[in-house]
Amino acid sequence: MRLKVKHQTVYRYSAPVQRSVQTLRLTPRSNRRQQILKWRLDLPAAASEYVDAFGNLTQLLTVEEPHEEIRIGVEGVVEMSEAPGPDRGEVLSPFIFLRETALTATDPRLRHFSEEDRGRTVSDPVAALHSLAERIRAAVRYVKGTTTVQTTAAEVLSQGSGVCQDHSHLFIACCRILGLPARYISGYLYTGTEANPELAMHAWAEAWVDRIGWLSFDISNGSPAEAAHLRLAVGRDYLDACPVRGVRFGGGDETMDVQVQVMSAQQ
Repeated sequence: MRLKVKHQTVYRYSAPVQRSVQTLRLTPRSNRRQQILKWRLDLPAAASEYVDAFGNLTQLLTVEEPHEEIRIGVEGVVEMSEAPGPDRGEVLSPFIFLRETALTATDPRLRHFSEEDRGRTVSDPVAALHSLAERIRAAVRYVKGTTTVQTTAAEVLSQGSGVCQDHSHLFIACCRILGLPARYISGYLYTGTEANPELAMHAWAEAWVDRIGWLSFDISNGSPAEAAHLRLAVGRDYLDACPVRGVRFGGGDETMDVQVQVMSAQQ
């Protein structure tokens, strides 16, 4: 399956920004599930490129002159394939993904919720992970606008609602409590329709099982990450893998407009 992506993010400010720095994780890497055929970033200034600690292709965009708007455009074509089975053979040790972060910090309720699947983490860890994913989907309804990028996994479990980012954080936090490395994936999702463009920007999680490798879990959709899931970046949580993250000096109030289209590009 061939997918075409169009993604534009526009920041507008109520007063001139004197200087801004944006870290962009908007360039996917080719792997056995996705081959990047074309990919282009349209930026207001030249950006330096590097590979971050998690292997993500990253651009550092610095705008030095005063500005009241920043437009970040992405357009590309990617060949997707099913490539069944877990991911293996990565250089980075999975055990760095056992480390707790602020967004995946535990509390007594979260630990209690996780314990239901502890008995099977040794005898049948794959079954334990699927059970955990199903329980999270039942416990946390998908409701937009009830959380922010600062909402923690413990807060999500307590309030019982959230979006894909929150499902992923909760799954990751529970896996780490159970001693299973888990990581956050940001990317795009092809839904087969352009009726819900807000669903095209997506997040899911992966958990590591010894002698098997990384297994994917899209909690929000109750499925593994398959050919419809285009990976952008990976990290311990949202802050490591978010597509755009920045700081600015001045600017007053800020608004952000995001438009994303993921379309079939079959020939």
